[in-house]
Amino acid sequence: MATAAFLSSVTLSMAQELPDSLKPIGNLSGPYNLLIPNYENAPVMSSWTGFYIKPNIGYGEISYDNSLLKNDDGFTLGVSGGYDFLKGHLLFGPRVDVNYDFFDGSASSNGGPYRYKAFTDLDGSVGGRIGYIWKRTLLYATGGYAFANTSVKNDTLAISDAKFMSGWTAGGGVEYLWSNTNGLRLEYRRVEFPSEKFDILPAGNDSVSASMNKISVSFVRRF
Repeated sequence: MATAAFLSSVTLSMAQELPDSLKPIGNLSGPYNLLIPNYENAPVMSSWTGFYIKPNIGYGEISYDNSLLKNDDGFTLGVSGGYDFLKGHLLFGPRVDVNYDFFDGSASSNGGPYRYKAFTDLDGSVGGRIGYIWKRTLLYATGGYAFANTSVKNDTLAISDAKFMSGWTAGGGVEYLWSNTNGLRLEYRRVEFPSEKFDILPAGNDSVSASMNKISVSFVRRF
């Protein structure tokens, strides 16, 4: 009981010291409410509208439809932004994102005397999203145009060829409004890129299409 009382007082003190824009809304009397909220008050609906920006971190894996290339995966860091409109409990609006990819794939030995590898170091998308708000939680779907800077390297000769690939993306996510101006978001997206020809690959097997799965978490700052 003494431990619970101590945790409760520490948690309440921490919450009270937060700036007003970061303070969660509602009851802060429980010791774990900063981690497992049980707030009684909902944010005002107008908090969901307007501009927002969010830094994000995530994980992605990309597969290449070419027998000379191995799949690739790794962490991503990025930033995105957009503008949300509200009609009743329905939210919709445009969005854009750009990400730097720390993908780390290995070279394939299927190319005879040569070893080839592919990697993507930059990707992003421009599109929109639509969702439904329930109390302080938003469930949404998203989609649009996607792009990526993809390179194919001849690891044996240490030469490479880069292409700007264009395709589409679709997915969905959940956003939780922590305060009237801040939230947390979890999102999954599928990305598809049609074939591009890479001159560094052997003739007759130089077309590469790609599929990417991405999951990300982010802090949302609304204005």
